[in-house]
Amino acid sequence: MDESEATVEPGFAYQLQEMIYQGAEAKVTKCQWLGKPCMIKERLSKGYRHPTLNSRLNKLRLKQEIRGMYKARELGIETPAVYFIDTDRELVVMEWIDGPTAKAWISTQSETLGEEEYDEKMRIFGRVLGLNIGRLHRGGLIHGDLTTSNIILKAGNAEKATFIDFGLSSQGKVTAEEKGVDLYVLGRAIVSTHKRSQALLRGLMEGYQEADGKQFEAVEKKLNEIKLRGRKRDMIG
Repeated sequence: MDESEATVEPGFAYQLQEMIYQGAEAKVTKCQWLGKPCMIKERLSKGYRHPTLNSRLNKLRLKQEIRGMYKARELGIETPAVYFIDTDRELVVMEWIDGPTAKAWISTQSETLGEEEYDEKMRIFGRVLGLNIGRLHRGGLIHGDLTTSNIILKAGNAEKATFIDFGLSSQGKVTAEEKGVDLYVLGRAIVSTHKRSQALLRGLMEGYQEADGKQFEAVEKKLNEIKLRGRKRDMIG
């Protein structure tokens, strides 16, 4: 890709600035588009897949991501605004959210705060996450890939959590099992990535209960069953 300028549609130019991230599934680049700071997320093909299958899967993920973001915004959850979609090139131009990921923010708090202050701040932040995830689930939306890397804190404000990466999301009449799996994935990510995670996890469940109280008991039961299955798999290997 040209390092200075490329075109997604005649008359709509964007100025590439820097590569932010490249993983197995997608590449994210910061850019200027129509005078606005944006990011381009481009789905990547995998060499071991047939090109037709690659294209079909990438278009499906792109569609799921856009639908998930729109649905989340309808439910009052912060997500980046979508400015342009190019299905042929399997990319989307989105609002640039200026702020650290929750992962980076939590690491900074861990390094700078005493234990008691850190735990209280994590409990409060966990509650913010739980409220948002509970609203997603109550509205029939499963994120599918909840991690602290997929949450950006606008201007570093822990109360302004912006959710990203909805490529594995699903919508409809979601079950307690699906909700439990969503929470389990996040919980595993938190425990494996962050020290002293109990306060954060406690706040997460407090916020979730407040947002999705009617389903909380059923979801918590499923979550505990999923945790037990996970521990058994770890023991067996």
